[in-house]
Amino acid sequence: MLRRRDEAEGSQAAAVVRLDAAFLQADLVLVGCVLGGDPRQPLAEAVAIRGDRIAAVGAAEEILKAAGPRARVLGDRSSTVVPGFVDAHLHFVALARRRSDVDCSRERAASVAEILARIAEAAAGLPGGAWIRAFGYDEALLAERRAPTPAELDRAAPGHPVRLLHRTGHAAVLSGAAFAELGLAVREMIVEPGELLRGKLPKPGLEEMRRLAELASDELLAAGVTAFHDLTPGKDVRAIEDLHAWVRDRTIRQRVAAYADRESFSGAREDGERFVVPGVKIVVTEESDPEELAVEVAECDRAAARVALHAVEGGPLVFAIGALSRLGRDRVRTRRHRIEHASLCPPALQHELAACGATVVTHPCFLSRFGAKYRREIDADEHESLYPLRGFCEAGVPVALGSDAPIAAAEPLANVAAATLREDENGEPLGPGQRISAADALAMHTENGALIPGRRADVVVLETDPTAVAPREIAVIGVRATVIAGEVAWAR
Repeated sequence: MLRRRDEAEGSQAAAVVRLDAAFLQADLVLVGCVLGGDPRQPLAEAVAIRGDRIAAVGAAEEILKAAGPRARVLGDRSSTVVPGFVDAHLHFVALARRRSDVDCSRERAASVAEILARIAEAAAGLPGGAWIRAFGYDEALLAERRAPTPAELDRAAPGHPVRLLHRTGHAAVLSGAAFAELGLAVREMIVEPGELLRGKLPKPGLEEMRRLAELASDELLAAGVTAFHDLTPGKDVRAIEDLHAWVRDRTIRQRVAAYADRESFSGAREDGERFVVPGVKIVVTEESDPEELAVEVAECDRAAARVALHAVEGGPLVFAIGALSRLGRDRVRTRRHRIEHASLCPPALQHELAACGATVVTHPCFLSRFGAKYRREIDADEHESLYPLRGFCEAGVPVALGSDAPIAAAEPLANVAAATLREDENGEPLGPGQRISAADALAMHTENGALIPGRRADVVVLETDPTAVAPREIAVIGVRATVIAGEVAWAR
């Protein structure tokens, strides 16, 4: 567990390690209260890095003295040093493309009329017939409590095919011109548009996509993200190779774990410590056949795939737990199979999750972003079952946190704050019995215990200690530097 600064006071002697200056010769020293290191050094004040590894952790004075004259020094005694943040669930290409699409999220458009105005503005700057890709609407958050219609999109952007994606990515509204372009009959809404539209909409050119990917990687670096897991559904061989190429040429600076679709998975593989294809993502729905799902999961397991089952609530969650349970708890833990989201998970299912051995990857930041909607749509007696982090911990379920970006911002400290506050966007409590400590939430978003000599040097320097400030202050703590493999990838 990550420990608060004040919990470690009085243990100064434990923070001091004997350092041989000739041996250390560090390239980089990060100064600040160290969280996530060796529990025998609870008051460590600095981390020394040589090459791509942590060389020493200890008292700042001794580390700085032994580091040598070449060492670059970042941070100071007001800083806090933590293991690099791991975003365990995001959609990188979608995050990158958001910069070239029309943003219709609630911060930009609170009504159908405002959405249509933004689309009309985009159309005015495009040649006739050009596609308009827009995203972020949610009918439940709009003034009219409905989505725009295809006819309204046609009137806003005459002659332009328009695709307006729901904030979840699981629905879309298309203009009549878009349906005509695709050779499809007009309908009010498309559910699960990914499969239907994949490969049919124009994409940015290679160089433009590389530029967008670099900007997205920079955005993650500024938030302290040193590694991410890409869980984009339907990721084929080409999509995996694109990610791999961007990692190789450092367009993407983070370490990447890319989950494939089943047809594209040809065995777990990795390229050094920077890129890995660990397994397969499977989307579980109410229409999934439990028996067929269990067979598919078993086949993936035999193929040495780590299975990531998308299951939000209800039937899909029951089906996912059932499929993994057939493998046996030890097997599930060994393979590190996982369930994505588990957003609405009552106590009975929390204990079944613990029994089956799965890791849950979830997103408490949705409470602070969409909590008012949850409050309207979910009975009050179920609020404690929304993103129930305390329940998972008490049941013995391993938990990792992700942002699900671009649905929510890829900001780990906002996720940590949401886990400690359990409030909606209006500051109203939402299942407060599920609050956890900032230290526990940080551990779910980092490689806990990673700041010890010999480990790879993926480290973040924060302005202050998230475990020592009021929960409302956590989300606005600034990142001073992000270090990956001993290199300063980003610094303020």
